[in-house]
Amino acid sequence: MYSTMEYYEDIFPVIYINMIKVGELSGSLVNSLEQAIEYLDSSDALSKRVKNIVIPNLLQFFGMLFLLVAGTMYAIPSIQDVFKEVGSQEKLPAITLWFSNFLDNFIVWWYVPVLIIIALAVGLIFYIRTPNGKYKFHTFKYKMPVFGSLIYALDFSRIMKAVSLNIKNGMRIQQALEVSKNVARNNVMMSIVESAINNVMIGKSWVEPFEEAGFGNRMTTEMLKVGMKTDLSAMLDKLLEYTEMDIDNILQRIMKVLPEISYLIVGVVLIFFVIVVLVPCIQVYMGSFLFSAYL
Repeated sequence: MYSTMEYYEDIFPVIYINMIKVGELSGSLVNSLEQAIEYLDSSDALSKRVKNIVIPNLLQFFGMLFLLVAGTMYAIPSIQDVFKEVGSQEKLPAITLWFSNFLDNFIVWWYVPVLIIIALAVGLIFYIRTPNGKYKFHTFKYKMPVFGSLIYALDFSRIMKAVSLNIKNGMRIQQALEVSKNVARNNVMMSIVESAINNVMIGKSWVEPFEEAGFGNRMTTEMLKVGMKTDLSAMLDKLLEYTEMDIDNILQRIMKVLPEISYLIVGVVLIFFVIVVLVPCIQVYMGSFLFSAYL
């Protein structure tokens, strides 16, 4: 079934296909289907939670940005005309004049930054498609602030779920890792699993590559070490329970941090809007420019 689904990667997520593959090869298709459904549901719930926080703040950000640009382009010239008509020596704030000149220059030379941004984006896309660039990009995914630890925890959980299924169906650890390595579509995780397989072949611990990578929680590798000395299958079940709790804790931290970051960005734009647009408007409204014109 998984080989047929591979022809329709635009419909079925790659991770979903690999979970089905693990289930078919290990003889646990029912469990794999349940895990795949659980993955799709959790991914959908996570994306909804993130969207509920990000989208409203993005709308506020772009709304403030629009008011800033529109106010600078239309209100500031009108205020300058008022100063000139009454013969006032009053001047607009330096930051207002700077931003107004910046917008004027941007209107004239808008295609230069647009071309630079397009060139950088195209160059980045081509670089990411190279083996070295793709590996560095996947490393950045695990190290990126806010979301890095979550991405690694999710990939590690999927790998361990697949390994657990394979071991319960009689596979050796080397075979279980070999079948499960493609569940996470991250080159860094796949290289860690490859190193684990090589360690098994030469008689070393397959847990060492996960520990040396340093991306995840140290408790997870310690649990795997204990499992190798006792009952690996039972310890994997406990490890998966612990990983799920760890993922929930990471999600809770992210949900606390995201609003703070978005509020900070919107707040900075709001302060800039007040300084650039509202201060000159208040200056005209209060009539202070009339005193300088009289003097």
